[in-house]
Amino acid sequence: MPKYIDLLRGRRNPGEPDEELLAQEDVPREEAKQEEEELLDTPAAKKTAKKRPRQSQPGGKSYLEDTSQPSEALVDEAKGLLSECTRIMFAILKAATGNKPVPISKLWQHLKPQITETIRDPKQLNALELKVSETPQHFRELSEELGGMVEKSINMLLLGIKVGLQLKMPEEAILKLVFAGMLHQVGLARVPAAIRKKSSALTKDERKVIRNSTQEGVKYLQACGSTDKDVLLAIGQSQERIDGTGPRGLQNDSISYFGRIVGLLSFFEALIHYRPYRQRLLPRDAIREIILHHKPAFDTSLLKALIDAVSLYPIGTYVQLNTGEMGRVIHVHPRLPLRPIVLLDMDDKRQPIVQRQVDLQVQTTLIIVRCMYPEDLDSEDFKQVSAP
Repeated sequence: MPKYIDLLRGRRNPGEPDEELLAQEDVPREEAKQEEEELLDTPAAKKTAKKRPRQSQPGGKSYLEDTSQPSEALVDEAKGLLSECTRIMFAILKAATGNKPVPISKLWQHLKPQITETIRDPKQLNALELKVSETPQHFRELSEELGGMVEKSINMLLLGIKVGLQLKMPEEAILKLVFAGMLHQVGLARVPAAIRKKSSALTKDERKVIRNSTQEGVKYLQACGSTDKDVLLAIGQSQERIDGTGPRGLQNDSISYFGRIVGLLSFFEALIHYRPYRQRLLPRDAIREIILHHKPAFDTSLLKALIDAVSLYPIGTYVQLNTGEMGRVIHVHPRLPLRPIVLLDMDDKRQPIVQRQVDLQVQTTLIIVRCMYPEDLDSEDFKQVSAP
């Protein structure tokens, strides 16, 4: 990826201490009324018609370089997977709050074929990322207690696939990484909400509760019938850091490979996660925060994979071009991530314009001058910068 680190220089957005990032995963507004039993019994999303094997395009062009957009069928499949993951993760987390075992392995078998298809098809992964970016408010409205944790699980699904592919991990290993990432905060669901949702600094005792939550999660998952050693070990070690600053002081290779990855992705996700009391960081600023202030805690090779896997202009974010026009990123070229496809729909005063799609890989005179989340469009900072 071209000079990503250089692009991060000169911007600083202070982060939060590790323990606080681990604690603050809930930012929803309304308690869901459905019981976990109903959610566990929901019918499967539409099955994919046929598995799409890896392939090459005419002329020897890599499949990963295909720049065509996901079809409506793929978008529907992504929507179905997102819906299923959301329902199932809410059911698991809600059951965990009451220490009620649920059939984790059965639920995973239900999701595994759909997630496998997403791993195999970059277009389907793009479609899923686009659908996730369109529904952050949905997660926050899902449950006052658990909505934020469901949102984190979905984000960990995306990050796990993208980083796993970047690391060229076998398909089965990526599935384990995704499963561990989605479930690594099950133990946190059993922590009192007053601690999990606390926006101020944690006390010593509260930090201890948070630090013990991963082991509580492992115990709960074992009670649910989970037996995969790699997954359980990754969850139990997800708060450990290679410099020994984790709860048990494990260092370097004493932390499992999956545990090191899940720990990094969870920390990164916490930085880009919405909070009602602060703005979330853009991925580039979250990466810079890690490099400047937390680099010794993480494996350098994994940090590089994360940098290469996440885009400077993620799907679903808004960008402003040198023409003043603004729109949403709808596709990122794997080989040219700084030149995405953008659906323009606003002028520089946020007034609607006739929608048009521009591919910055082709239209080289167009340059991105600014990137922002959808909620930033209504911020006072944006209004002041945009004012004549």
